[in-house]
Amino acid sequence: VIITLCGFFCNDEVLNHAIEFTGEGVAALPIEARLTIANMTTEWGALAGVFPCDAATRRWFAERIAAIEARGEEHPRLDAALLEALATCEESVAPDPDAVYAKELVLDLDRIVPHVAGPDSVKVITPLSDFERHEVRIDKAYLVSCVNSRVGDLAEAARVVRGKRVAPHVSFYVAAASSEVEAESRRRGDWEALLAAGAIPLPPGCGPCIGLGTGLLEKGEVGISATNRNFKGRMGSKEAKAYLASPAVVAASAIAGRITGPSPLPPEGPPGRLIEKTPPPAAPREVEILPGFPEVVTGELLFCPRDNLNTDGIYPGKYTYIDDFTPAQQAAVAMENYDPHFQ
Repeated sequence: VIITLCGFFCNDEVLNHAIEFTGEGVAALPIEARLTIANMTTEWGALAGVFPCDAATRRWFAERIAAIEARGEEHPRLDAALLEALATCEESVAPDPDAVYAKELVLDLDRIVPHVAGPDSVKVITPLSDFERHEVRIDKAYLVSCVNSRVGDLAEAARVVRGKRVAPHVSFYVAAASSEVEAESRRRGDWEALLAAGAIPLPPGCGPCIGLGTGLLEKGEVGISATNRNFKGRMGSKEAKAYLASPAVVAASAIAGRITGPSPLPPEGPPGRLIEKTPPPAAPREVEILPGFPEVVTGELLFCPRDNLNTDGIYPGKYTYIDDFTPAQQAAVAMENYDPHFQ
């Protein structure tokens, strides 16, 4: 869903907006799917993505609280008081009756077909059917990160690979979103199914998706990943190609050795439309300036001739967790993925 949204509405329709998801299709989306979609609204260009509080939300919190209590633990926020507060969340966590929206994006879930994003951008998408025709060979596949490696994601991939083997020339890396997720996946038998197919396990937490640890893309390699970002150089070499897809497509591609899906593809059609709104003129208002805030800000201005430069173009993610990285070292790698000659 989010890959389709990013690619279909790719002309800054959501840039610097907060997105509110609504409609009858929302009820069919499990919380894991909502988490992924909301997480990737930033890659889409938005400031935030918000889903309504509903029965699925309450059920998810109830299950989380029950799991915590079953372990004999306490949580500072997830408790019975929260469940009580959520009993009326449809009314308390809702837009105002007179809320005004800048635009409306309509996505028909019945018309969505699998897409693949990339390389090097979330906003460039191609129907999976095109990859089927061109047989794009891959070297590495990734089912990792906190975005798309939850219990349901691992189960979906396990269904695809059971009784099969990863292609000989492909390295298929798997890492659960957390140690708790990995334990539950093991309990269900999904983790073992992935390893039996030839997947290479990595520890939970940040890894290849941010350019750290084992399994990074080398020069000239092609990878497909269920993570949220595929910016140039983020998962390894700047001269590699990284594509994004769903866990099922990533698993099927690892088995086939090329980008493909786990099942026959439905007919393709336009999945959505844009409805521009004309908000009423806002009443003038005064803005209070905080004490001590300068009236004039001066400094050097650096012109970067590119729209919506991603964060990895400004500062590569692979340096994020180097705790002793000095300011001088940080400055030396600024803009590294965008322009190697910047320094």
